[in-house]
Amino acid sequence: MAVANEDYFYEALPFAETHPDHLGAIGVLFGLRPAPPARCRVLEIGTATGGNVLPMAAAFPESRFVALDRAEDSLAVARKHAEGARLRNVALHLADIREFEDEPNAFDYIVCHGVYSWVPDDAREAIRRVVRRHLAPHGLAYISFNTLPGWHLRGAIRDMLRREVPAEGSAAERVEKARAFLRFLGTETLRSDPTRAWLASELETIAELSDHYLLGEHLVTYNHAEYFADFARDMKDAGLAFVTDAQVPLVFPERLGPAAAEAVRARAGNDLVAVQQSLDLLELRCFRRAILCRDDAPLSPRVSADRLSSLVLASPLSPGAMAPDLAEGVEETFVGPGGAIGTDQATLKAALVTLAAYAPGGLSFDALAWETGEKLGLAAFEGEARARLARNLLGLYTKGAIRLWASAKPAARAPDERPRAFPFARYQASIGSPFCTTLLHEGVQVDSFDRVVLARMDGTRDAAALTEAALDEARRGVVSVEMNGAPCVDGDVFAEIMEQKLLRFARMGLLME
Repeated sequence: MAVANEDYFYEALPFAETHPDHLGAIGVLFGLRPAPPARCRVLEIGTATGGNVLPMAAAFPESRFVALDRAEDSLAVARKHAEGARLRNVALHLADIREFEDEPNAFDYIVCHGVYSWVPDDAREAIRRVVRRHLAPHGLAYISFNTLPGWHLRGAIRDMLRREVPAEGSAAERVEKARAFLRFLGTETLRSDPTRAWLASELETIAELSDHYLLGEHLVTYNHAEYFADFARDMKDAGLAFVTDAQVPLVFPERLGPAAAEAVRARAGNDLVAVQQSLDLLELRCFRRAILCRDDAPLSPRVSADRLSSLVLASPLSPGAMAPDLAEGVEETFVGPGGAIGTDQATLKAALVTLAAYAPGGLSFDALAWETGEKLGLAAFEGEARARLARNLLGLYTKGAIRLWASAKPAARAPDERPRAFPFARYQASIGSPFCTTLLHEGVQVDSFDRVVLARMDGTRDAAALTEAALDEARRGVVSVEMNGAPCVDGDVFAEIMEQKLLRFARMGLLME
C-alpha cells in the first residue's frame, strides 16, 4: 500500500518477480526442487509497509511468511494492514538485518528488494550472511541492486540533488526543494547536444515517478551502485551462486541482435558472470534483479525443455485474427504487451490459442499439451511432437512471451454469477487504496467506482446488487459518473458500466475461480 503523508513511507508495491510462483518456476528450470508455494517459508528483508509480502500471505494461507524492517512507523502500517486483512500466517519483526537470526535453512525463498544498494557495507555483508545461513538447500533468493556503469549517469543527478537539497527539514520540504531544482535543470537552453537530450529524458522519467522514489533513490544517505561482476564475487565469497536474472529474457545476448551476441560471446565465452557483465557494459544497465541459490545446491545451468512438464504456463499473447487458421504452414500473428510474434507451426498456434482462452491464469504443461492435441484432432500428442512444443514454448519464455509459474493461479476467466475478488484486493479497496493487488501479484490502479465494487465482491452479491451499491454511493457523492457533462445516477448506465468493470477485473486477475 502506498502511504501518503509528510513522512513519506517507502511506497511498498507488489513485485511479481519476487513471488514464490515465479521464483519456484526458475528453480525448477535450473534443476532445483524448490518448495511448492502453497506450503513454503518466505523471508522478506525490508518489508516497508508490507505491500509485497502481505498479498503473498493472503494467497498462500498454509505458507509461513516472516518480514523484517527497521523503520518502526512503516512496520506499524504493515501490522495494521495484516490485521485488517486477517492474515495469521505472517510475522512482522522490527529488526536490523545485522542482528537477525533464525534457524539455519529456515526459508525456501528470501526476498530483498530495494534494500541491498541502500544500506552501509556492514549491512550488505549481513544480508549475504543471512541469506546463506537461512536459505534452504534448494531455496532461491532474490536481491535487487543498482548497477554500474549505468548508475554513473543516473548518479550525476543524485549527486547534484544531494548537494542542492539540505539533509535538514521534513521529507515533504526536501521533496519540494528537489522538485524545484529538477525543474531548474530542465530549463530550455539554446544548446542542443546528446548530453542535454539524455538529461531531458532522465528528468522526464523522474517527473513521472513518485515522491517516495525521489526520496528513496536520490536523497537517501546510502546508494551503493556496483558492477555486476563485483556483486557476483561478493555472493560467491559468501557461499551463494548466481542463477539468473528475475527477468529471465535479460540474460540472453541474442536479444540485442546477432552482432551484439557475437561480440559478447567472443569476449566472455560461456562464463555466465562474464556474459552478464558484458551485457551491462553494452546497455549501460543501472538496475538488476538477481536470483541466487546456495553454492552447494545441485544447480544445472543448462535449461532443458522437459522441465516444463511440472510447471504452469500462461501467456499475455492474443491471436491477431478472430479465428486463426491452425493448419501447418499458415502464418498467424499473436499480439501482446511486448509486441507481436508470428508462427506457422500448427502445434504452437494451437497452444497459444489455448493459453489465450485461459488468460489471465494458465495451464499445466500436461493439460496444455492435451488441449493442443484436441484442437488439432490428434489421437495422441506424445513423443517428438510434445517435445517440440516444449522447446518452442521455452523459446518464447526466453523472449518474455510466456510466463512460467510453480503453481496454478486461481484466477477466473470470466465473472461468475456472484463474483468474488481476491480477498487482499477486497481489503485494499475497502480502505480506499489507489491500487489493488491481483492474483498475478501485480498492482493495478483503481478508481472510486472500482473500490466500491471490489470491496463488496465477496461472492454473496450478483451484478445487480453490486450495481445498486454503486448507485447508492453515487447518490451519496462517493462515486462520480458523468454523462454529457452532468452527474449521472441512471440505473441502466450503471449496469452497463458494471458489466464492463467485471470483465476488466477478470482480465486483470482480480477475480477468483
